[in-house]
Amino acid sequence: MSIRAQDPFVDSFATMREDVNAFLPLIRDAELPILYGPKLAPMSGHWRSFFQEKMLEPPENLILEIGSHYGEVILKMAADEPKTAFIGMDITLKRVVKLAQKAKEFGLKNLISILCNAKFLDVLFASHELDAVLVFFPDPWAKKKRYHKNRLLKPEFLALLAQKLKPDACFWFKTDWEPYNADVMEALTAARWRQVEQPMTGLCSKVYTSRFERLFKAQGLTTYASVWMPPRVLS
Repeated sequence: MSIRAQDPFVDSFATMREDVNAFLPLIRDAELPILYGPKLAPMSGHWRSFFQEKMLEPPENLILEIGSHYGEVILKMAADEPKTAFIGMDITLKRVVKLAQKAKEFGLKNLISILCNAKFLDVLFASHELDAVLVFFPDPWAKKKRYHKNRLLKPEFLALLAQKLKPDACFWFKTDWEPYNADVMEALTAARWRQVEQPMTGLCSKVYTSRFERLFKAQGLTTYASVWMPPRVLS
């Protein structure tokens, strides 16, 4: 079940019976690290203070993964970087719950799972609040050409992303679809994003592979990965 609400601060499931979907009672479980609907409303500009209360110290960095699926990558990152705060975003109820359950199981106080569409990035985060954004293997809508409008990484979204990232932050993108990779690289280059050929430090310098990536490589398929920094702001 995916969210359909046009307002990210509306509880899409408020009027649904819990027997409609097995994950409805779980997303309402206060013991799980999940935010959605009205609970997201006060978060813009306050994510670091939110995590400070959970982690008992200010996080060194704030990382967002868009399309966290079941959380394999972000769970590894959160375990490796206990002083960094991680937000896993997805639009599918089951995935959000599964990620939260694993975060709780592993005792990861620096990870929260949120149910939200990334197109609402503008109201979820303040300007320059994020230290990195990860988008690994998003749906390219490759065989549904009339749905290309549904692709996330289009010029208007990349412009919004640049506003939310710190000037020295990174955007880490992976895909298995060459035409999508070419479109994204062309849009980033046209908007004067700066490609980082080989990150030497920080999260984006490390190796993290998802189940999708391992599957593609096992089949002999090519995958594409790149790291970018936002365009410099001219004063």
